[in-house]
Amino acid sequence: MPTLHSRIADALTQGFPETVETQPELMAHHLAQAGLTERAIEYFRKAARHAIERSANAEAIGHLTRALEMLESLPEKPERARLALGLEVMLGQAMIADRGYAAPETRKILLRAKTRFDDLTDPSQKFAILYGIWAGHYVGGEGSKQRDAAIAFLAEAERHKDTAALCIAHRMLGTTCVTTGEFATALHHLERARALYDPAHHPRYRYQYGQDIGAAALCYLSWALWHLGHVDRASEVAAEAMKLAEQLSHPHTLVYTICHARAFIDLFSRRREDARSDAAMVVSLSTENGFSHWVNCGRILEGWAEICRGEVDGGIELLRAGIAAWHKRGARLWLPIFLTLEAEAYAKAGRGDAALVVIEEALAIATDTGECLAMAEVLRVKARLLKAVAGAETKEIETILLNSLEIARAQQARCWELRAACDLARLRQGQGREREGLKLVQAIYEQFTEGFDTADLREAKALMQDLKRSLDRKRNECAVKKTKQSAVDAVFEASKSLAHHDGDESSR
Repeated sequence: MPTLHSRIADALTQGFPETVETQPELMAHHLAQAGLTERAIEYFRKAARHAIERSANAEAIGHLTRALEMLESLPEKPERARLALGLEVMLGQAMIADRGYAAPETRKILLRAKTRFDDLTDPSQKFAILYGIWAGHYVGGEGSKQRDAAIAFLAEAERHKDTAALCIAHRMLGTTCVTTGEFATALHHLERARALYDPAHHPRYRYQYGQDIGAAALCYLSWALWHLGHVDRASEVAAEAMKLAEQLSHPHTLVYTICHARAFIDLFSRRREDARSDAAMVVSLSTENGFSHWVNCGRILEGWAEICRGEVDGGIELLRAGIAAWHKRGARLWLPIFLTLEAEAYAKAGRGDAALVVIEEALAIATDTGECLAMAEVLRVKARLLKAVAGAETKEIETILLNSLEIARAQQARCWELRAACDLARLRQGQGREREGLKLVQAIYEQFTEGFDTADLREAKALMQDLKRSLDRKRNECAVKKTKQSAVDAVFEASKSLAHHDGDESSR
């Protein structure tokens, strides 16, 4: 039987070169059955590469797992270790796409591959593994490990003077800083990544890093810009990211970019018009290509879209199921944002107690993971829930809003700062402190140079006008009161004068 398989392999090589090229898994099977292990491993590797390029990641995992199993039967020598590392680099990439960045099985492969590094390790393989490990820490909500991994990657990129690696290193550091709320520092790194990206040569690295490195840099650049208050520029960069992703014909890059540059920018901006179509596209593409990490994100977005349409109960179920699946895969990233959406949904459904429980969970996870990008907004929503649901003391609500404002200011997160200021101004308006509220909102509003047609800035402008009208009414009322008092005083003085005159007359 091995001889037969060997003859079939020879016949395929000699007579059907196109079949060998397009169906390397067929050659791998016959070579494996023939006991030609080294050649079989090479064809399993080729088959896996073909599968990854067409986003058939589950198939690639099967080919690579088989190749690694066969490799164990070969004599132990340096060449075997280097071949194993190459296979594990590919396997890590397929696992990231199929199982998710933070899945235990993905981490196991990446950490095992790292143990194979030596002085002769191909830098591109080292970069792929180091990136995967960083991404696992990022998605898993391990803040300090994430930063350390990004710094280590940058040091390695600088040592090799590799432009693509430097691009991804600055993207990693920028992403890390976005997560921790260091938006100005994030902007520096992400603009550097954007400048380093070479559209002529770097798109091929999407197979090494999971998605196109330029599109990823643009996605997070749009986030940094939005938080810093450059909302129009953020939208322009997000549109640029989408255009690049659509040109590449790479499903993982496209899903990644839709989630970041469309869905999240819309969430941040409170734009709901495209929420349903974006969620549907993410779910469809992820289901078709087996992207379990992103299909869970899509389900969460799908649930929020239904809630925005008024289908609150059904939307909550979708949202909760998506969050549970997200968490089950080891992902803690963005949970504070997702849980805040869930809390707001419960409030819409009249389930105030559940809303407060979930918002506390969001705050606890943000504190534990160090994910602070939306901490100011989570606190603002908590204050709103306490006011609407629990009838909390005004002092408690004011303290939470002041905390939200302080965090946003420290982060230079102008958009979150404006929202917190507006809520605080409304609270002070109810206390008759309109002047304080107007001064607060106006000082932040005047820092914006763009985005005046967005919901946040329109609402802030309307609030300032309302506060001014309230102050004008008070001034008018005060003026009328003062006029009336002046008239009363004049009458009183006239009466006194008349009485005094009458007294003088009577004495005479």
